Amino acid sequence: MADSGISLDRSDQPLQARFQERHFAVGEVAELWNLCPDVVRKLFEREPGVLVLGDHGSRGKRRYTTLRIPQSVVERVHRRLCNPDLTTESRKRRVSSSRDHQLPLTTDGP
Repeated sequence: MADSGISLDRSDQPLQARFQERHFAVGEVAELWNLCPDVVRKLFEREPGVLVLGDHGSRGKRRYTTLRIPQSVVERVHRRLCNPDLTTESRKRRVSSSRDHQLPLTTDGP
């Protein structure tokens, strides 16, 4: 296959490096982080870069999916959880929350 110079991959890692990267199972991340596997699944199931394999199920049927989480994604989510101020979403929540809880200024004295 010739290199056309066009890359559909938008990751900051080369394609070959991501294939060779260590991929974790949900249980492995749960054990590393001392969390319940259900919590880890919810954290990673919609995270970009995670491999989701299996049947997503239909209405009324249980879904059977397997997640394989690349090490770079585990590290990215860990950084985000350890530094919530670095994410724009948490910054927006913090600003709007502080505006909602400000007390009105009054000029009445005691």
